[in-house]
Amino acid sequence: MTEPQTWRVLGNADAHELVLAVDFDATGRAEGRFTDLAAGLAGLPFSIWETVPQEAGTGTGGAGPVERWLEEVAADGRPVRAVFGFCVGGVYAGAIAQRVADRQGQAPALVLFDPEQSGPLTLYSQFHKVLGSMSTLLSDEETAQAAAEARRAHEQHTGMAPLGAELLDVYRRTAKPVFDRLELDEKRQEEFTAVFASFVGYLIAAAEIDPLPAWREAVVVTSSSPTSGLNGSRGAGQDIAVGRELRVDVPHVDLLRDPGVTHTVAELLGTETRG
Repeated sequence: MTEPQTWRVLGNADAHELVLAVDFDATGRAEGRFTDLAAGLAGLPFSIWETVPQEAGTGTGGAGPVERWLEEVAADGRPVRAVFGFCVGGVYAGAIAQRVADRQGQAPALVLFDPEQSGPLTLYSQFHKVLGSMSTLLSDEETAQAAAEARRAHEQHTGMAPLGAELLDVYRRTAKPVFDRLELDEKRQEEFTAVFASFVGYLIAAAEIDPLPAWREAVVVTSSSPTSGLNGSRGAGQDIAVGRELRVDVPHVDLLRDPGVTHTVAELLGTETRG
């Protein structure tokens, strides 16, 4: 069987069914990953495929990544049992689930973990998370300057593309002294910048997809973190309708690696975990 290029196979490659997982995975992130969830699901009767984000500047709008990922799923030909989505990945997961349902004549289960829509505030808040990860290698003045520049960009731009371009520019200027202090060569610096640029593109494209119709059929696992997923939406005055909500006493950062959540997912898919 040919190894997919737009997906990463997380387990049981030769199983008869697929589970598709959408996330932007990056080295060094604090949040649990779908690799953690897959590792907790022993004896899988399905193969879990996780999205590989596209490079910055490729694809067109929200449909671009979805089409790219679905091409290999269709070529593989196996039925899709479920589609998972984490955070903004839930936006893409909903679109993928709808397309898969049309193709195979049966809707896959749609399971979302703290799903969030994408918008200018998402871009802005994610920049601050990245800035926070660099803060120990920045002076207080450098951190304050980057935060001020990002705030001005957020105040000036209502469109996702111009805001994303401005925040990427702030990132480049801010990250340069960090890379130099770490003595990273030019190639490694370009790789880190490319990852952030790809993430910006991932958020911009997601903003072009309306996920709410698909989410009405989804099972949503909501963490205990007040600003994440549906909790964050409610805090902003938006009550999003979903098919079923499972609230767990687990922080957002641990949602995909919590054993109890893993067991819940196994039950949702009609399987059992071992151990």
